Amino acid sequence: MPKQPITRRWTEDDIAHLLQLIKEGATLMRAAAALNRGTASVQKKARSLGKQFDGVRQVRANLKSVGAFDRKP
Repeated sequence: MPKQPITRRWTEDDIAHLLQLIKEGATLMRAAAALNRGTASVQKKARSLGKQFDGVRQVRANLKSVGAFDRKP
């Protein structure tokens, strides 16, 4: 018998949490971990809500601008 993929429906609380994470500037990986979901699922839901996560280059540029990559002796 073929296995059905295990999926969870998005609740209103999950959607609110996702929108809050996007507003705070969370990365896709961080949001997926916080919601305990796969990155593809989180990305798809964000796009269906008309939102998006910053790409890796943008995240790195933001971190670099605040000095996150500065080495301290």
